[in-house]
Order: sequence, then C-alpha cells, then structure tokens
Amino acid sequence: MNKQILWTTAALLTTTLAIPMASLAEIGKVVKSSDSQIRSSANTNAKESLQVVVKVGEYQSPVKKQTDGGDGAVIARIQSHQDIGSNRQAATIYIHNLPILTFLSAKPQVTSSTKSIHSSQEVKVATTEKSKVANIAQSLPDSPSPVWRATRVAAKLNQINLASLETEEIGVSWKSKNRYAVKINGEELVEINSETLLPDTTKDPARDALQVTNRLRRLLVNGPPLNTIAGIPQPKPQIIKQAKQVIAQAVKVGSHGMASWYGPGFNGRRSANGERYNQNGLTAAHRSLPFGTKVRVTNVRTGRSVVVRITDRGPHVRGRIIDLSAAAARIVGVMQSGVAPVRLEIMGR
Repeated sequence: MNKQILWTTAALLTTTLAIPMASLAEIGKVVKSSDSQIRSSANTNAKESLQVVVKVGEYQSPVKKQTDGGDGAVIARIQSHQDIGSNRQAATIYIHNLPILTFLSAKPQVTSSTKSIHSSQEVKVATTEKSKVANIAQSLPDSPSPVWRATRVAAKLNQINLASLETEEIGVSWKSKNRYAVKINGEELVEINSETLLPDTTKDPARDALQVTNRLRRLLVNGPPLNTIAGIPQPKPQIIKQAKQVIAQAVKVGSHGMASWYGPGFNGRRSANGERYNQNGLTAAHRSLPFGTKVRVTNVRTGRSVVVRITDRGPHVRGRIIDLSAAAARIVGVMQSGVAPVRLEIMGR
C-alpha cells in the first residue's frame, strides 16, 4: 500500500514539473539563437561602418586602424588628436604610416563644434577617377579646424598621387618671416607656419619646411633631398654694417687733424690687432676705425700722401687723430716735425 502511494505521488510530480522544464529549455534555445543573431547583426553593422569611414584617404581613428580597401589612389590619411605640448586641437597627415604634417588650432582648446570626420559620409576622396578627386578637393570647406585643413591637403595629395610627377616638381620657397610654401608642380600645397608644422617639429619653421618637402619627395617620387629653400633672403653680416657706420662717422667728424708717428721702442711688439708692429711697414694707429681699413693720409702743408693700413689703437695724446708708422711718417714729411696737419680719406678694406 505504501509503495503504491509512493509511486502515485512520483507520477503526479513528474506530470506537474514537465511543462515548466520544457518551457525553460525552449526559452534557453530562443535566447541562444537571438544572441547569435545579435552578434551577427553587430558584425554586419561594424563592417558596414568601416566601409563608410571617410577616406581622404582615409581618416584614421586613434583606436582602430582602417585599411584602404586596395584603393591605390589613397595614400594620405588623417589622425585627429590633441597636441600635448601646446594643449591644442591637432590633426596629422600620414603617408604610408609616416607622419608628414601636423595642423594645430589657433588656441588651446578641445572643440566639439566640428563634426567628427570619421562619422561623416560627405567627404569621400578615395577614388581612382582623377576628375572626381579634383572636384572633391575643391569642394571641401575652408575651415580653420585642423581636421578640415588636413583634409584639404590630404585630398590634394591623393589627387597628386594619380599624376606622374618628377622630382624637381616638388619644392619649397620662402614667403615671409617664418612662413614657407611647400609647392608641387609650381602650385602651393601647404604653408608651413606656427600652426602648420612638422609632426616632430625642430622649432625652426625653415627646417620644418625643408624636412616636410624632403619627405614628400622621397614618398611620392623617391627623389633626393633638397638642401636649400628657394628665395630665402641671405642675412646681412652685422660686422660689415657696423664697420660702415664707424667709417662714415670717422670720415664725417675726423677727416682733418694732427698726425704723429711712432716707431723706436715699439718695433716688434704686438699691435692691437694681434700683429707684430713693424716700423718699416705702412701702417697706422687709429682710435675707432676697424682693423684692416685703408686710409689715405695727406699732409696739407706739403701735399704729400701715403696709404696706410690700420693695425693698432691710438694716438693716446689729445688733439691727434692718427699715429703713423716711421716709414709712413717719412713719406709724408711728418718725421722731422713730429706732428703735422693731415687730411684722412677712407679707402675701404
């Protein structure tokens, strides 16, 4: 009897629990199928999102590197970032994974006003049709945003990549102080300045411009580097300018005066310019004229003259404007009198 009751109870429990357990198994099966579909859908959406990435060619997220899909026209890619040193918004152009140019915002900022270029479908430059590339490059907006400035240059580079270039068609020229133009085929590609520079900047705009140009020459045409910038002004030596001012002043205020001479006791000693004084040479001492200046000394009493070279400082007696060597004094007739009124004419160096 007891066994019969036990078996009856077990049968009822099995009947009661069978439906929920079956239902649970079915739910688990549905959830598993749904999860698989979600993952499949996510993968599909991810692939589709990769395909709509803007190609300049193409904008590159700092997180995930994209591929160009085998499009040979796309060589320039952009990466947006923040410049650590200046805390400014920045965008860098890469060609074959080598950084070429970095564009900076005018002020330290992190702006969200510019739409992220990698989420936009309006700027597509990855095409093998030259006319389309040209049209896209011309239609890009003229914005101060580093990303858009980089986009315009990258578009031009992709357009240029479709053409056949020669090494000499890629160059750089001076524009004004700290501004240089990188040119391709005679047209300006980009201006190197305080907001557009070499990614690993040298802090010298001229050197940055030269390095940017040489990287483009190597990557686009495998050409030799340049050593100079076309049209750059040559600095004027300050020493020559100062010497001319001193000479002009000497001619203006000290062209007439008394001359004396020196020799015995000084012969063989070091002159102020480092040479050993030779009393038989045609030299002289002057208070301010640059060493090496040639001066014609004329005795106004006799009219006799001599050309001497300034090698020393003097005279140290008030009222005298030049101290001649013994040989020079003998020629103009100053030796016997000791002093004489003279006229000085600067002959140059």
